[in-house]
Amino acid sequence: MKRIILRSGLICIVLAAVFFGLKKTPPPELPDKTESLIQEQPDRLHLAKVDFDRLQGFETDQIRQALPALKKSCSALEKKDKYWQNFCKKLKQTSFLTDDELRSFIKKEMQAFSVNNGETGLFTGYYEPEIEGSLKKTEKYNVPVYGLPKDIIKIDLGKFNARYKGEVLFARQDGKEMKPYLTRREIESGKIKFPAEIIAWVKEPAELFILQIQGSGVLKLPDGEKIGIGYAGNNGHAFTGIGSIMAQRGLLKDGVYTMAEIKDWLIANPQQAQNLMHENPRYIFFKKTDRPGAVGSLGVPLTAGRSLAVDPAYVPLGSFLWLQTTAPDGSDLNRLVTAQDTGSAIKGAVRGDFFWGTGDKALKEAGRMKSRGVYFLLLPKEKKE
Repeated sequence: MKRIILRSGLICIVLAAVFFGLKKTPPPELPDKTESLIQEQPDRLHLAKVDFDRLQGFETDQIRQALPALKKSCSALEKKDKYWQNFCKKLKQTSFLTDDELRSFIKKEMQAFSVNNGETGLFTGYYEPEIEGSLKKTEKYNVPVYGLPKDIIKIDLGKFNARYKGEVLFARQDGKEMKPYLTRREIESGKIKFPAEIIAWVKEPAELFILQIQGSGVLKLPDGEKIGIGYAGNNGHAFTGIGSIMAQRGLLKDGVYTMAEIKDWLIANPQQAQNLMHENPRYIFFKKTDRPGAVGSLGVPLTAGRSLAVDPAYVPLGSFLWLQTTAPDGSDLNRLVTAQDTGSAIKGAVRGDFFWGTGDKALKEAGRMKSRGVYFLLLPKEKKE
């Protein structure tokens, strides 16, 4: 999220914009006979029909691997969007024995669209950490994992003005004034009594910090049981990556910015680590989930290699996307994915965070991914009466 600080002067500007509106730019010219779904897209998103032969690697993708993720998206989409209901019903009721059968179905039932005339964007990776923890505080496990604070107030600007869809503020009330919520340093300093339930305890502050960056994870209890921990909210402050700060200060080797190496350094240098982590004011709150496994903002479990985090101000959650980018090893990463998650740093019409899965192997891939690429939006063909 963009950092928006509520102060007495600025709040007047924000509320004026929300209640009275700002001058909007004219909507882009859309292709003739554009489906109703396209007409509902944001003004800043320009979609144009393309043939499937524009999708590099579409004919060779092991596309059935995406089927579980597609069905999960459909389970959410068909409940709230009539345009997806017919398509999702067919998808869920059809048996696809080969990749080609599913590929033919997609080509028959869906239309591909380029996004902003093939605009390129940044694609990064994320993963689900698995860390040691306990439901009770012990000498070994003494770092609290907080649930959503009781005094935090969420302000969804999109409910006041559609122009601000996706923009959310988090604040706390101080008398009659709304102020920015506590920063990471203020929460962790212990100087202020923190009104939040502690849902678990972990061993390493650095592991909690990485868990907060990723947004969800698996907690391995002392008896071997595993429980899921999912995103419950954040404190509304802008995210600051500490990798570049560490590099500037000579704490990392030249060119080394991977999450795994940052994590190892933080654990090995606890005194310096605390001050470094406090330079990122953003703080994530968690909740226990019914089962281990990352659950995205769409409310469905994520699928390694087939789930993508996007900016919902441009790309509706649940959308099917054809991704064309590069893997960390330099190979092509062209495949069918679905938009099932969001992220504070995932902003823009063409921006994605690729979900690699759970554990250390996924961490190594996710931490190295920083690629340019494009995606195409796939939408059900409009039902003709």
